[in-house]
Amino acid sequence: MVALVLLAPLFGQRAVEAQPCEFPTPCTYEGAVFTLTVLDAETGLPVADSHALAEWQNYAYHGRNGPLMVQDAVSGADGVLRFPKWGPIHGYISGLVRGFDPVVSLFKPGYEVAVENNELRSRDTERLRRFGQDGRTIRLVPFRGTPRSWIHQLRTVAVPLATPMSHDDLTQFRAPYLNRFHRVWTEVQAARARTLGCAA
Repeated sequence: MVALVLLAPLFGQRAVEAQPCEFPTPCTYEGAVFTLTVLDAETGLPVADSHALAEWQNYAYHGRNGPLMVQDAVSGADGVLRFPKWGPIHGYISGLVRGFDPVVSLFKPGYEVAVENNELRSRDTERLRRFGQDGRTIRLVPFRGTPRSWIHQLRTVAVPLATPMSHDDLTQFRAPYLNRFHRVWTEVQAARARTLGCAA
């Protein structure tokens, strides 16, 4: 035992990151704090009240199997989105999906929906999941299409990206998903009203 303690530093970072992740020992994961700043791509000004949904997705025995963790954040007047740390919690032994650990989608009425996949390629079963874009700026592009095309975009990319999803997942992460659905539904109704106004 003493020899193992003395030799541990020689194994380096990979030894620290390694997890058994074999039945019956589950993997343990945790997420690091990260921030993003949202700016208007044309004016360079901060975009307040943009909604970001961060999803850390699992691999399961039959492919992608919904989220291990979901968080959401709303930008303030400074355009900053702040995500707190989470975990440690147990997950599948097959690991998290690289690039979707997390994947962050940003929604703000009047702008194109933006999706940021994690650029930091951690190993599937690495315990600590960091977001490669921590501290970076995301530039939202003003939407120039018609109300009808805006409705189409909302239906295809503004919804959660972690699919399929079990009832337990939906219940566990009810609050952040409801926050997104409420915002999207409100904007869909407004876009429909604008479409009817144009037709009249």
